[in-house]
Amino acid sequence: MDLQKVMSMAEKMRKKILDVSHSCNSSVHLGGGLSIVEITATLYGAVLKYDLNNTEWEDRDRFILSKGHGAIGYYSALLEAGFISEDIFATFQTNESDLTAHSVMNLSLGIESSNGSLGQGLSLGVGLALAAKRKKKKHRIFVLLGNGECNEGSVWEAI
Repeated sequence: MDLQKVMSMAEKMRKKILDVSHSCNSSVHLGGGLSIVEITATLYGAVLKYDLNNTEWEDRDRFILSKGHGAIGYYSALLEAGFISEDIFATFQTNESDLTAHSVMNLSLGIESSNGSLGQGLSLGVGLALAAKRKKKKHRIFVLLGNGECNEGSVWEAI
């Protein structure tokens, strides 16, 4: 892993989050978004297997953001990884934008799942992992949870 690359990516992500938060004229979950920068920079900068030219590639690794309040951080990772353009990122929280306060599944933008309801991401991730295992697939599933959703029954059922 190229640590300098990941650190540089994380720094750019934080700046982009602050810039778009200021310009969107809407409330933004800054704490949740900034709290996932290092994790998502590491995943998208050095760990995940994906193909920007084929976002529905069957053997891609999957990242599920269960922590809905982290969406702006997720979008900044997708921007830095090349899934979304600066122009699309700048539309965050505007009318007709694909980048809303809680992410909505859009594989063409690299968004693997919708979120917002606490505790649902882990169940989805476990289901995807079990399906991959049954099909003898080698791709990996990564789920990012927030502490607030760890009290949800669906999280404990998934575990």
